[in-house]
Amino acid sequence: MKMEADERKKQIREATIKVFLEKGFRNTVMNDIMEATGLSRGGLYHHYGSTYEILYDIMVEGNKHREKMIYDEMNKTSQDFSEVLSEIILEKMLYQSDYVSIYAMFLQELNHDDKLKDLYNKLKKSSSDSILMLFDEDVRGELSEAIELITDLINTFILGCEVLNARENFVKNKLALKKMIVIILDNNA
Repeated sequence: MKMEADERKKQIREATIKVFLEKGFRNTVMNDIMEATGLSRGGLYHHYGSTYEILYDIMVEGNKHREKMIYDEMNKTSQDFSEVLSEIILEKMLYQSDYVSIYAMFLQELNHDDKLKDLYNKLKKSSSDSILMLFDEDVRGELSEAIELITDLINTFILGCEVLNARENFVKNKLALKKMIVIILDNNA
């Protein structure tokens, strides 16, 4: 029985996450993914032409998941907007998953690869646009700088957690970090 294209691509992405975590993005080649999935060369290349394409889809999938979490959280609470958003941002900074580990790996490779820089810029714009959609049109312009600062902070904290093993320290100081985020949001809203 043939697997649907979307399902096959999902299977490839899931296998690739494991390979990336084991070998690193830079050291992974399509043959590694063929081996992990059990697909033939033609079977794999029918869906993805490179590890970059797979990484891109993994990152997009992660972004969609985070966007859904943000929308769900924003719609189910009556708390102050900056309080809720700061909590969501903080959770994103400290979250631990395979997707976060892959994302940290991705961030570390940016300075070595122009294709990844382009991918990062696309993802950053998409993420920023989806966050800005939570706000009224008249404040979106002034908030875009704050969103860029928040994005840079999130990425810095993700790298701190994944590369420097600082997650435990950040978790212990969660309240201070939340206050910092609220100040940034309030000063730019």
